[in-house]
Amino acid sequence: MNNNLVLITSVINTPNKPLNYIKTRSVFNREERFEQTKKTIISIRKCIPNSMILFVDCTDFNDNEKNFLNQNCNYILNLWDNKNLHSNLFGLSKSLAEGTMTIEAIKYINNNNIKFDNLFKISGRYYLNENFNYNYYNNNKIVIKKIENDNTNILTVFYKIPNYYLNNLNEFLNFNINKMIDCIGYEILFGLFIKNIDNIKYIDIIGIEGYVSVSGEYYQG
Repeated sequence: MNNNLVLITSVINTPNKPLNYIKTRSVFNREERFEQTKKTIISIRKCIPNSMILFVDCTDFNDNEKNFLNQNCNYILNLWDNKNLHSNLFGLSKSLAEGTMTIEAIKYINNNNIKFDNLFKISGRYYLNENFNYNYYNNNKIVIKKIENDNTNILTVFYKIPNYYLNNLNEFLNFNINKMIDCIGYEILFGLFIKNIDNIKYIDIIGIEGYVSVSGEYYQG
């Protein structure tokens, strides 16, 4: 069975700053977001075997948050003290925040020589449910879901890529920083990343649910 690294991208304590398409960054407060984040982590432990968790956030953690994360995650990368990144993470572009966290996560993985076969990425506060089937992911393919059956528009709340595509993703993201600054949708950007890759498995039901931060709307897919 493959060894799995699960990357959680998260901001538990969101600033009161707008995104380019909406004024409200999150309808949930810090305490609510932390409780949702706990569900994310618990669901990973339940649903993904042989998993290590890399938790990436940008929050000045309080003791309660710090204790839970230290006890339940294998690796924690808190970007809070890297003030140079705050404009990327808390600016108008949601894709720049996601891309920056992913770039920093890959840098951390490489610097710490973390060994794994597959990387799962899940957005903090979403969680896996009873419809999740690990057998769909236990392979050497990129596993993703199309939005409205459009392979140029990829759901980025949850996806899986094999280890050997990680540096390709890193190079792609670094090369496309300007697109992210210009607020390209991360779903469209990921569609560009997989455009010339054949080793892909598309699935319709990924077995995930949660609440959209900007609206509180419930999502299940």
